Amino acid sequence: EDWVFTKDTARDRLLKHFETKNLKGYGVEDMADGIIAAGTILTYLDITQHNHLGHITTLSRIEEDKYVRLDKFTIRSLEIVSTMNDGGKSLLDIIDKTISPMGARMLRRWLVFPLKNADRINERLDVVEYFFRDPELKKMLEEQLSLIGDLERIISKVAVGRVTPREIVQLKVALNAIAPIQEAFLASDEPSLKKIGNALNPCPEVRNRIEKEVQNEPPSLLNKGNVIKDGVSEELDRLRTIAYSGKDYLIQIQQREIESTGIPSLKISFNNVFGYYIEVRNAHKDKVPENWIRKQTLVNAERYITQELKEYEEQILGAEEKILALETAIFNELVNSLLEYIPAIQTNANLIAQTDCLLSFAKTAQENKYIRPQISDSDELEIKAGRHPVIEKQLPIGEQYIANDVYLDNKSQQIIIITGPNMAGKSALLRQTALITLMAQAGSYVPAEAARIGLVDKIFTRVGASDNISLGESTFMVEMNEASDILNNLSERSLVLFDELGRGTSTYDGISIAWSIVEYIHEHPKARAKTLFATHYHELNEMEKSFKRIKNYNVSVKEIDNKVIFLRKLVRGGSEHSFGIHVAKMAGMPQSIVKRADDILKQLESDNRKQGISKKPIKDISEKREGYQLSFFQLDDPVLSQVRDEINNLDVNNLTPMEALNKLNEIKKIVSGK
Repeated sequence: EDWVFTKDTARDRLLKHFETKNLKGYGVEDMADGIIAAGTILTYLDITQHNHLGHITTLSRIEEDKYVRLDKFTIRSLEIVSTMNDGGKSLLDIIDKTISPMGARMLRRWLVFPLKNADRINERLDVVEYFFRDPELKKMLEEQLSLIGDLERIISKVAVGRVTPREIVQLKVALNAIAPIQEAFLASDEPSLKKIGNALNPCPEVRNRIEKEVQNEPPSLLNKGNVIKDGVSEELDRLRTIAYSGKDYLIQIQQREIESTGIPSLKISFNNVFGYYIEVRNAHKDKVPENWIRKQTLVNAERYITQELKEYEEQILGAEEKILALETAIFNELVNSLLEYIPAIQTNANLIAQTDCLLSFAKTAQENKYIRPQISDSDELEIKAGRHPVIEKQLPIGEQYIANDVYLDNKSQQIIIITGPNMAGKSALLRQTALITLMAQAGSYVPAEAARIGLVDKIFTRVGASDNISLGESTFMVEMNEASDILNNLSERSLVLFDELGRGTSTYDGISIAWSIVEYIHEHPKARAKTLFATHYHELNEMEKSFKRIKNYNVSVKEIDNKVIFLRKLVRGGSEHSFGIHVAKMAGMPQSIVKRADDILKQLESDNRKQGISKKPIKDISEKREGYQLSFFQLDDPVLSQVRDEINNLDVNNLTPMEALNKLNEIKKIVSGK
């Protein structure tokens, strides 16, 4: 319904829930969209009959001045929490060594919301370092965290009254596991851990009551019974004795009546007509007490009932229902008593999740040989021997990742233009720089030999290209939208990654746009963001001569005997070649096409040197194009070239007659095009 999404409706619902006169105390009074979003969530919970919302106790905004801004394009293209390709791995997959579900959820939030406050970042890094220095503490935490489970989810289910007996027992186990963690943190000399230790509350009253009242291994559902321990309720114990010890109780009554009446053959039985009865043979009916009521006379005996038997019958027939009702009442009373502890347990869950994340950082750093970054308020970004955290884990066994140095600041080297061949590793270098910065500001160690990270406030990426047909946007339009969003939100502390910007249009349009964007970032007084710009437009290397903070680098290769070897090392200076034809050959392109492309490239480059960039000899190339008609005199014919390649690749000496006929048939198909 549209009315749900109005500010007034949403505001009224929030005021009703929090029982306040306005939202100023939460700092969101003027945030119309935020109020609508929050109010709509509460209305949805009303509509879906979620009436117990007492655990939702506060409302807060995600403050821009606390967290690094990562837009959806950046989160997607850096593959922080999910991958763009099936079977790939995200950054989260690599560094998530959390033990508890709530720790995993918090780590995901930490990666999407890196911090901008150096003190808070260093607090996290201090704890990670402390875990390295105290392996015993680390081991103890791993053991205790594995016992805690999803405390956050359990306490939210307590709040809405939908918690199961097993989850209540898990709550007790979790609180028991928190106690030694608190003790260890209070005894440590790390201030951040001491702070967590002081804030933790193992809630001994809750633990003791659950221990006293609930079975250690109850069923998953309350209506299965046997949830409450013996000794909690006298009435429950009596009903259980009746229901589950019926025969013993009847034998006790029978023995007592035999002794009191002196009738040795007296027996107690049951039928569907009048329930439990006492049967006495005629020889002893003169000994029957007066308060027994005769119900049936047989040939050799008479059957009686007593008030005690009738009461017992009523008890035993309704005992199971009564037991279930009584257990439910006791369990619900226990759950209700936990409501006052919800804030304390929510705090515990949050602190344990933080601990889990920091422990995960320590484990990942140890496994992958990460180092502690230096965090400062400077404008410098210096990474020594940086590595891509995901790619280095996916390399074949024995192959080392080629590490690279990157240095950026706002005074001498603000923009790096990176040229180099396809497949050389330009995109990986861009992404690893962003990921190392992001990991450092999330409080993690980073894959490098050394790193000095001057705090960034926004990370922007323009990497990859895809269209958005549903909105009528071409590949280039999507690219320009993303670039426009970046340029309109830049600041001096931003980190910007452009990968092959402008490639979705004509060469000259692309060069013009790329040049003007780089120039804008360099010259704009408030937008001098640190920028890595990877491109195949080698003309952009000319910018270094005119702009003092632009520097040219290239990802080096070696060319030996017409073969290209990728060195994947970033070195100073521009590059002249992209080696795209070599990559086409690697991809399995037919050899005749690769050869023809090479010929065209040489002709274009030769004439370009003579005539300049504006007069490329496209007309000459089209006039001298290769025909597709088969000619024995035109040996560069593509079809003939393919036939020639097939014949050259044959091992005639080892070819059987049948294989020769089959190969001849294949060549015939190539010639006929079928």
